[in-house]
Amino acid sequence: MRNLTFCDIRLHPSTVESAFEEAMTGDVMPGAGVLPHPPGTLFVRSLYREAGYGFPPAYRCVVHTALVSDTGFFGMRPRIARLGADTKEPRLRPVAGAVPDDETALGVLRARDGHSLVMAAVHLPLRMIQEAFEKELVAALEEEVTEPSRVSAVSGAIWTRDDEAVHGRVEYLVAATGDFAELRLRPRTVERIEAAGGRLVESRGFRHVGTVFADAVVGGVAGDPAPPAGG
Repeated sequence: MRNLTFCDIRLHPSTVESAFEEAMTGDVMPGAGVLPHPPGTLFVRSLYREAGYGFPPAYRCVVHTALVSDTGFFGMRPRIARLGADTKEPRLRPVAGAVPDDETALGVLRARDGHSLVMAAVHLPLRMIQEAFEKELVAALEEEVTEPSRVSAVSGAIWTRDDEAVHGRVEYLVAATGDFAELRLRPRTVERIEAAGGRLVESRGFRHVGTVFADAVVGGVAGDPAPPAGG
């Protein structure tokens, strides 16, 4: 089982953004987790800054792993607070699928910096047939990934499903990474999802700050090379 766990962060007005980002990518994320992880354990930690000019700035830290954390967010939450930031309760979502596949979607994080992230939430009424909707969701995401446009060139997308997050609804989260002129899913993708019975309730865009895979850092401050995909 693979999971996405993410935590929203907002800096205090007095916190220096560059110092916060350097500490996160150079110390907090590489030191995440209480126990040592066996070699090869999937444990990718990425920090993104929300697009726009909101003040104080907001961030989202995303962890893709087979591991499960508690409210401490792999031990990072109290350390983030000490940097001068407020954190919301982390959210854990089992990964239900990926486009074009999990390794390729994850390879975007392993192999490069500078990518952006769009995370969108879609609600499906419980009366709808989940299997039929998910087939259309995957088809829409496959088109998003395989057909670059002037708006976006999505490299990979991961989606999750939660039957208990919202009363009377199934909540799907889509995390798409790539190059975006506009940080959103394409209108055609949203139209296909909504035509299948889903309703887009939130879409947020983020710029990549840094990624930690095993002991390597991609982007951010350290810039160490990441291991090759699959390893």
